[in-house]
Amino acid sequence: MGVYPSPNLYHGEFYLEARSSTAEINIDKRVYINNNAIIIADKTAITIGDDTLIGPNFICFDSNFHSLHPAKRLSSDYRCKPVTIGRNVFIGANVTILQGVTIGDRSVIGAGAVISQDIPANVIVKCRNELEFISLKKNN
Repeated sequence: MGVYPSPNLYHGEFYLEARSSTAEINIDKRVYINNNAIIIADKTAITIGDDTLIGPNFICFDSNFHSLHPAKRLSSDYRCKPVTIGRNVFIGANVTILQGVTIGDRSVIGAGAVISQDIPANVIVKCRNELEFISLKKNN
């Protein structure tokens, strides 16, 4: 848990759970995962490749944990899809990786990104939450 000299090194948490008998979490060699990470494999697998660096407040799920169909939402009738993070991937702070995603080797995931689709190898993913400015004078 945590990497020196990160904030909250001795006060952060790391939640790691393989929820069912079919669930697996595979973390390869020389992987550094910073503070306050949550990794939950519900019914499939989450794999993190060698030499991967993961920033603080990382979230990774293989599941939505509930059906998206309103009538089935409270049932256990839902699907999970594995997550694979390649080798030598750099994942910034506050990144969420959702079910079914594969991230290619040597890619960089920018801070604050929500990853819901596959990322090829050797690319930089930049979070593009554009700011919009609205004048207060128009609303008076």
